[in-house]
Amino acid sequence: MRRESIRARLRSDESRALCAKCVTSRRMTDVSVRRLHAGDERVVALLAEREPQTALLADERTVFVVAFAGEEAVGFAFGYLLPRRHGDAEILFVYEVDVDEGYRRQGIAKRMLRELERVARERGVGEGFVLTETDNDPANRLYTSVGGEPLDVVQYEFRYGSP
Repeated sequence: MRRESIRARLRSDESRALCAKCVTSRRMTDVSVRRLHAGDERVVALLAEREPQTALLADERTVFVVAFAGEEAVGFAFGYLLPRRHGDAEILFVYEVDVDEGYRRQGIAKRMLRELERVARERGVGEGFVLTETDNDPANRLYTSVGGEPLDVVQYEFRYGSP
């Protein structure tokens, strides 16, 4: 399933609009990456496809990093530090990565994944994982480029319905 681009989700009255010419002239060095914390609820709301769960910013096990071109959010990576029953106390689960179409193939996703890694290492976490489809070539190239190793796994989904 393809999600709409970040730019398409941003509310025009709350985000700086960039023309196509401006987007293509930007360089990766113009982009900063930072972790969100409590107080950054507006950024989460701008990036949300549905009602945002902003309380997650107060949980130190939730790692939400955003790439900014100036003040405009142009990408994000989101993960969880999951507790484990053996080995390291936690493992990083990279849940979601997205970069605005006009900013792709500039190394921004790599930088965001490296920031997730930095936060994990800072907490003593030595392992992480991400799930993707076998035919998602861009994602598979990205994860391989940052040192990920593909595994043969089977994933099951459970639908519990509404409470």
